[in-house]
Amino acid sequence: MSPFSLEAEYANNLGEEGEERVRAAYGGNYERLVSLKNTYDPANFFRLNANIRPGTR
Repeated sequence: MSPFSLEAEYANNLGEEGEERVRAAYGGNYERLVSLKNTYDPANFFRLNANIRPGTR
């Protein structure tokens, strides 16, 4: 199926694969999401699923 894929990740299907897969899932939006996380969830309360850690850029 590789020739037909978009070479992207599906964020809702991620588990504990790690930060690199999360970055790949969000692509160019990752930095903006980190900024939002720093503003609205700096304590990382909502950390399940495809977690974006606050302060990581």
